[in-house]
Amino acid sequence: MTSEQKKGVLVCVLLVALVPGFRGLAHLNAMRIRDNLESAARRGESLKGASLEGASLEDADLRGADLRGADLKRANLYGVDLRGANLYGADLGHANLYGADLVGANLTGASLAGADLKGADLSEANLEGNDLTGAKLDGTILRGANLKDALLWGVNLRGANLTSANLTGADLKGANLVRANLEGANLVRADLTEANLVRADLTEANLAGATMPDGTKNP
Repeated sequence: MTSEQKKGVLVCVLLVALVPGFRGLAHLNAMRIRDNLESAARRGESLKGASLEGASLEDADLRGADLRGADLKRANLYGVDLRGANLYGADLGHANLYGADLVGANLTGASLAGADLKGADLSEANLEGNDLTGAKLDGTILRGANLKDALLWGVNLRGANLTSANLTGADLKGANLVRANLEGANLVRADLTEANLVRADLTEANLAGATMPDGTKNP
């Protein structure tokens, strides 16, 4: 996507958000923004650093899109297809990613603080060092995901699928892991202080050096 196209997308987003008389065209403009982004992604054009705060991209097909460093704060990404997308360093704070497909996506260093990821599929996604504070992750699929050193303090992971996930060094203090599936997960040096593990499946999970809910540390 050229710099002029990026400017056009940003102008549409700002008009919809700021101009009262423009709100009646919000749906039309949302469709145009989504179509432009889908076309750019299909052509393999870079969307690096795109300013899309608050944009409505519901059900967009952005498979493999280059969205490194993009500003997607508070964007509506309900049901969006971001399989294999590069979201390195992107800001997805408080974005709506309910039911989104992020299988194999690169989210290294991205911010998902306060994002709604309920029902989303992040299998094999790279979330190393990610800030997920306040994110809604109940029922989220994180099978085989890389969550090394991720910040998951107090996060709701009730019923989440974390089978074979890499949670090495992850901060899970106070997290809700009730009925979560952690079978085969790597929790080496993870901090589970005051985490709720009621009925969580920890079959064959590696808890070496992990701090347990009662504050004791495994050898």
